[in-house]
Order: sequence, then C-alpha cells, then structure tokens
Amino acid sequence: MCSILLVLASCLSLIAQNAVLTGALGGRVTDQSGAVAPGAKVVVRNLATGVDQSTETNHAGLYRFPAIMPGLYSVTATLKGFRDVQVSVRVQVGNTTLQDVKLQVGASANAVTVSGTTPLLRPTESSFSVVLERSFIEDLPLNGRRYTDFAMLAPNTSYDGDTGLVSFAGQQGGEDSGYANGNGANAFTVDGSNATSNYFADILGRYRIPYLYGEDAIQEFQVSVSPYSAIYGGGAGFVNAVTRSGSNAFHGSAFYYNRNSATGANDAIDKANGLPKPLDALQQFGAEVGGPILRNRLWFFVD
Repeated sequence: MCSILLVLASCLSLIAQNAVLTGALGGRVTDQSGAVAPGAKVVVRNLATGVDQSTETNHAGLYRFPAIMPGLYSVTATLKGFRDVQVSVRVQVGNTTLQDVKLQVGASANAVTVSGTTPLLRPTESSFSVVLERSFIEDLPLNGRRYTDFAMLAPNTSYDGDTGLVSFAGQQGGEDSGYANGNGANAFTVDGSNATSNYFADILGRYRIPYLYGEDAIQEFQVSVSPYSAIYGGGAGFVNAVTRSGSNAFHGSAFYYNRNSATGANDAIDKANGLPKPLDALQQFGAEVGGPILRNRLWFFVD
C-alpha cells in the first residue's frame, strides 16, 4: 500500500469539518491580576512544519483558532507593555484544546516560556471521545498491524460474544448490522472523508472500513461513542483517523516481522495424538519516509 500526502502551507477554510479533519485551539489572555487583555496578538506555530497562524484577542480577552491540524504547537501572546509569553500545547483531532495565557509586566524582549498540558476535561464539549495518539500506535503491541484494533482501548467498546465483532455502545458493528440493515452501527472517516462501507471490510473484526491503512501511516485517531456532535453523522460509534504528514525534518523507518511454525513447538494435544504442528508462516514488511520539499511550505510523506 502506498499513500502520498502533500500538505500545503495555505490553510484551507474547513469550518464545516473542523471537528472531523482538524482540531481547535482557544483560550483567554489575562494579566497577572486576572484582568482580560484585549487586542493581544496570538501566534500559533506548528513545531513540525513551521507554519504560523495569528489572531488577536477580542474585548473579553478571548482568542480562537477554529481549524488547525493535529500536532504540537507553540502559542505566543504579545501585548505592548508586557513580556512575550510562549506556551507549548498539543492539539488533537476532533477536540477543542483550551490554553489560557497569563501576561507579565515587562519588556517584550524578555520572553516567558510556559509548559502547557492537554486538559483531561473539555468543558466546551458534551460528547465523550478518546484520542489514541501516535505514541499508542507506535509503542503498543499489535498483531496484524491494524490500527483500528486499538479502538478496544476506548470505554464502552467490547467484542460481541457471539460473533467476535466489535460493538460500540452495545451496537454490533459488523456486516450483519449497521448501515446494512439501516439502523446505523459504526461510522468511519479518514482525513475528514467518509470511509464507511458495507461491502469492503476488515476481514478479522469486521470494522467495515474499506481501505486498511498501515499503522505507520496513521498520526492519531478518535473514538467517539454516542452521544456526540451531529457533525460526525450517524452511528453508535465513530472512528475518525488522520494520516501522517511530512515535516521540516526527514524521518523514516522500515520493519520486518516474521512468525513461523518452524521456530515454535507443537501443541500438546496434537503432539499427544501424533499430529504434526500446523504450518504457520506470516511475514509483514514495509517502510515509511517523510520530509520537506520546500521548508515551511510543502512536504511529502510516503508509507
């Protein structure tokens, strides 16, 4: 499988899909006493690609970036008479990250750096969702290299006892239910596009996702279980994946996995009955690479 993702520096207006393809970032800028700071300039920079976006706080000291790609960002707030404040924050797909900034009186040349954290609670949203980041996909063991198997780490998901299919919020998620019978079980998107299918599916687990991306091609994905925003569409469960992009630094990897019956022992019951061990030969291999074409403007990624 080969997929190539070219990311342009110009940020398209994707407000209608900002909860699917992108995330959002916002917060309040205040001074040390807690008074709001209207007119402060706020600049966010993607630390991987170097792309900047800027805005100003309104009369209530609030700023908002409604549609930015998931990733690690620096947030810099500047206002005359105050020191520049820079905060690092992670934006996740389908989530609004709140990051307040507190200014300190002083010369702007004396910058203040603050370490931000991704909040565990999202008071601006009523839906329940879990984002599985790149670190989960890279570091956790995965038999078969299907990133969708990690959906089982989200609450309110389970394997169906009769069929082994994955259920979201008690709704079976296989070929025999969901859209096939018109009641809507699971819905999938990849990079903001509908990826749900009745006919072409993951053979094991029956996720009904038509095209299986390699796990190295996935940056992160979101699992939402009802109730969630109507912008996602229908379904008891919603799995929303974002593919990886290149950055200003070249990066890549290669892998080879081999599972072979020649290196394993025979099953005790088969051995007792004089039966040979069954043949098992599984090989999985691949590679990925990404990097800049024009720094801060154009990148590539191949998996």
